[in-house]
Amino acid sequence: GGKYESAELQNIVREILPDSRVAACLRHRLGDSSVVVSTTNRGSTRLGGLMVCDAGHICPICHARKMTKEQQIVSHLVHDHYQAAGVLVDAVLTVPHRLNEPLATVLDRLDSTWKSLRSSPIWKGLTRELGIVGCVRRLEVTLGHHGWHPHLHVSFLCKLDLAQEIKGCSWRTALDDAFSIVSTHWRQAGKKTGLAISEEAQAAVAIIGHVDAQKAISYNTKNMGYCKKPNSLTPTDLLRIVAQVTDGAIVHAAKRLYAEYATAVKGKHTLTFIGSAKASRNNAVKAVDAACVEVVEEELGTVSPEAWRAIVKAGSREALAVVKSGREVVAITRRAALGA
Repeated sequence: GGKYESAELQNIVREILPDSRVAACLRHRLGDSSVVVSTTNRGSTRLGGLMVCDAGHICPICHARKMTKEQQIVSHLVHDHYQAAGVLVDAVLTVPHRLNEPLATVLDRLDSTWKSLRSSPIWKGLTRELGIVGCVRRLEVTLGHHGWHPHLHVSFLCKLDLAQEIKGCSWRTALDDAFSIVSTHWRQAGKKTGLAISEEAQAAVAIIGHVDAQKAISYNTKNMGYCKKPNSLTPTDLLRIVAQVTDGAIVHAAKRLYAEYATAVKGKHTLTFIGSAKASRNNAVKAVDAACVEVVEEELGTVSPEAWRAIVKAGSREALAVVKSGREVVAITRRAALGA
């Protein structure tokens, strides 16, 4: 979805979570300022003079902005790792979960297992056998037939010359070695927390060649958008259900589930950097910030406080967020004024 849909879905989050800071995002003005509508050198529309919540875990607008930047940061880190003759070993790690089990309970279980994996000697053995020098980890939450499914997308930054237990001579046999290493240590971490983890069900591993690195980064750094798996929903899909479905019971259930998600993930670190990735993160952030600077190319118009209130009340904020000309700004403002 684009910026228009994100603004519409943000309205639904405001309805579900009226006391959250999302309710003020790109809606409340900064003090007594007017709203300045501009276009940038990247072809986007900017609404200046408005508050931004920066709650990327629940705000569709801020999420899209943060995800774009985070993908570029991870891409920068991975590119440097490949330039240093490294390789990426990707894993999707999860824990057992049941239908109707609260998301907070499953998340705590996942957190405990990850902490066990990171404890010595399990992590020490994993890094030695896989040749790990760094790691990028992202938390993703989906909802399926068997209830909430939080899982970790983990990119292990490895050096094959340091990997003591990857001995396969072909890509296939090396992948088998990598899967055995990751799944065995994940099972050990689960056992330490009292969980019986199925290696086949709770660990998926791939060795990513340089040619597929960007595709892997896009997959691993997705979170709230569309889930391509059948019978599986993301948090944003729950908002789309509220927006598009007319059945009251289904809409009520979707709102309740989204509120549960928002409460459970609050304060969680969705993106974590470890080892060489953590050491290089600041340089990557600076490089991405320098490359992503948006410059205002043209000011399309200034909306007075009174006109802005009329636009918000008329539900025209979404249309204003995607205008490309001053004529459109005038038309939207006039329609809102007539409605008021």
